[in-house]
Amino acid sequence: MSVMRSVSVVLIGAWLSLSATAMAETFTPSQSAEQSVIDGVEQVLSVVEKYNNGNAGDRQAYLNEVAEVLEPLIGYTVIVSRIMGDTLQNATNEQKLRFLEVFKRSMINTYAGGLYNFGAFEVRLVEDQDNDGDTVRNTRVRLEAVSPQGQRYPMVQSVYYSQSSDGWKMQNVIFNGINLGVTFKTQFDQIYREQGGDLDATIDEWERITAESFEANQFQ
Repeated sequence: MSVMRSVSVVLIGAWLSLSATAMAETFTPSQSAEQSVIDGVEQVLSVVEKYNNGNAGDRQAYLNEVAEVLEPLIGYTVIVSRIMGDTLQNATNEQKLRFLEVFKRSMINTYAGGLYNFGAFEVRLVEDQDNDGDTVRNTRVRLEAVSPQGQRYPMVQSVYYSQSSDGWKMQNVIFNGINLGVTFKTQFDQIYREQGGDLDATIDEWERITAESFEANQFQ
């Protein structure tokens, strides 16, 4: 079996096994969602600090390091399935895989750029987590970014527990009232309409916008 086919089998299996998140509610994760999220944020902020201290010009190296940190923390296939919505049912395996990879780059660019701008901020857990209704399928972890001047910006990360990887994975972020999942979904739907329902053209346009955003974001 070729490497490409092996990767395809794994990723296609991920598409088909999204229901695996609907595990028994009695399952007890080995780590709390709150601890997992704050650990992940601190890992990314450590990369931000590194590049805020003498390496600001090397954007690609910065993005590569952020991507490495985020890979086990983000449920990319879950996010992409929601963004594609009904178009997922008619998409070919090649289209699914291609958009997954294109989306990863846009997600990393967005997340890395946002956190870079908040490099001097302190990110901390909100004491009152209001856990009513949270499950292993969807748990909301509330944080706040605090500026050096004391301004506070609310952040909510929605995560689910992946039993296969034995860890919590992010499926959405709301920062200061901006819902990233809704933003991505709206963008996809708009591009899809503008491209006359052509999925390949939609992916091409998403990739173009991602590249344009990368060039515009100096991370400085």
